[in-house]
Amino acid sequence: MKSWVLLLVLGLVCSANTFAQAGDSFEPSDAHYLWPTNASHHLTSTFAETRLGHFHAALDIKTWGRRGYEIYATRDAVLYRLAIKPTGYGKVLYLKHTDGSFSVYAHLMRFNDRLQHYADSLRFSENHRPYFDRVVEEEQIHIKQGELIALSGASGIGPPHLHFELRSPQQAPFNPLLTNLSVQDNIAPAITNLSVEPLASNSIIEGKKKIHTRRPHRRNGYYDFGTVEISGAAGLGINTYDKSNGVPNPYAVYQLSMSVDGKQLFRSKVDSFSYAETNQMFIDRVYPLLRKYGQGYQRLFVADGNTLNFYTTGPDKGKLGLAPGLHKVSITASDYFGNRSTAVVRLSVKEAVRKPYYRAVNKASPPTKIPKITIDRWNWQPNWVNIAKKDFRELTVAIPDWGRLTAHSNMVTINLRNLDNLFMNIPGMGPTIFRRMIPSTKGLLTSIDKQARVIFPRHAFYDTVSVTLAAKQFAPDSVKAIIGPEAYPLDKEFELRIKRSPALRDTSKLAFYKYNERYNYWYLMETGFSEDYITMQSNTLGTFITRRDTTPPTLDNPRLYRRPDGQWLIYFDADDDLSGIDPDRSLITVNGLKGIAEYEPEDNRLVYYYPEFDPPSAMDIKAVIYDRMGNKKEKLLRIGK
Repeated sequence: MKSWVLLLVLGLVCSANTFAQAGDSFEPSDAHYLWPTNASHHLTSTFAETRLGHFHAALDIKTWGRRGYEIYATRDAVLYRLAIKPTGYGKVLYLKHTDGSFSVYAHLMRFNDRLQHYADSLRFSENHRPYFDRVVEEEQIHIKQGELIALSGASGIGPPHLHFELRSPQQAPFNPLLTNLSVQDNIAPAITNLSVEPLASNSIIEGKKKIHTRRPHRRNGYYDFGTVEISGAAGLGINTYDKSNGVPNPYAVYQLSMSVDGKQLFRSKVDSFSYAETNQMFIDRVYPLLRKYGQGYQRLFVADGNTLNFYTTGPDKGKLGLAPGLHKVSITASDYFGNRSTAVVRLSVKEAVRKPYYRAVNKASPPTKIPKITIDRWNWQPNWVNIAKKDFRELTVAIPDWGRLTAHSNMVTINLRNLDNLFMNIPGMGPTIFRRMIPSTKGLLTSIDKQARVIFPRHAFYDTVSVTLAAKQFAPDSVKAIIGPEAYPLDKEFELRIKRSPALRDTSKLAFYKYNERYNYWYLMETGFSEDYITMQSNTLGTFITRRDTTPPTLDNPRLYRRPDGQWLIYFDADDDLSGIDPDRSLITVNGLKGIAEYEPEDNRLVYYYPEFDPPSAMDIKAVIYDRMGNKKEKLLRIGK
């Protein structure tokens, strides 16, 4: 009983500290907020959900797939910031309230007349440039609570919805449900999957040295994951979602807890977070499953390098190093309104056994085709790597202590802790050296031939990990660099420098790209050229290849469209299959009248916007669009008589 009370007190202190750090004595419940739209009182997303590279910082309010609903100021305010961008928040308003806190309204179709005229004046004064992001607090544009400030839309990223965000005076986002705002919800969360991660080099989960996942059965009102056999240290994760009344959308849960044999060892609750730490979503979640499958399993332990203040734990931070025997684990998922679901899993813990690996001496055999081995198929952890025996037999490994190698089933494990300068010759990749990268210091990787190097800033990694660099040049303008394994998330960008071939004279339209197999998409990387080097910046590890983009974008299917607010627009389908559209360089004129050319990447279209545009019976239209490598597509057409 005493331990339960202590955990509760620690949780309350943690919650209070969140806002003490975020904004001195700021308290979300002190002010009265209006619901910000007439679109609906339903959500499509909740606070702190998994997003691509960060936590979701808001409530997303459902607009039923349509644009044009009214958006209202939730409190009296001054317009603090105004922005229009092709991605991210799209068209967005930031209001500053009298207590110093902020409200944010994003993915808008347009602002109200007063604010739209102001935004258009900024764009027209800068040579019709479509995009800007400006702090305008000094203009002292006052907004009253309940004032119509915008219409809902789908600008930036995502289908039509309203992204409604509240921030403390220190710009830390917090859960809007901590205020008087609420939705109807009497539906308990659903628990769909369990993950069990090995946390030591000798850990085995269900006979294998890799993450084990399974689905539950429903029994008497709870979720039953059955029995999982483990040996060595392990960490659990849970894939769960919530719903509220009237909508099918799945949400993130508000609170998770885990007890082992009746003793609570972990609890997490997210009321607020700092933008400086939002990338730690990667290690709050089970990153290997998130990267490979897009599944947001939430860890029920605090991973090394995680500094978030979401958690109340025991001394082992939720990591399980259990004595041999059968242990009962209970996991509870709760939403903000107190609806909860419980799951049970029994862990059958066996004594961990270390089996040294002995390389068999192969008898002479006919030559076979050398396989191509990809290091990203191995199971990488910060302090060890599991390699399939069939791959390991093809490697040349220089290791100072063969006692670092253990075997289990069809896997070989290398203990990486304190193992710097691990040499491997890998078929398909070539000779390479794995170096230990320590978060607190700058890191340097150099290729075997000294022609390439990577510089990591301090705290680029969340934990000490083993990383390598291999670079090959196939032609003066064709370079491939493998910086990996890709299993480790990054918090900061690194720089790659590759010696430039003297034969490379023409660098026009040349850049590094990273291919995303899951989305079948090439991502343009920030690339530079000096007299001696080709340089690249990236915030992810992986394989990077130089490509030359000489193909212009496509620009087709012009058509008139009238928005729900009555504004006439001209749409063009616009796309580019490599470097991507350059949203700042487009141009559209109608009968010589230059408008603002907005690019909408979610719908792959270019839009002609002019505030008073009223389509005449005959129109001479000129449209020009560029990709990021400067390739141009121009369209001249006449509509009408």
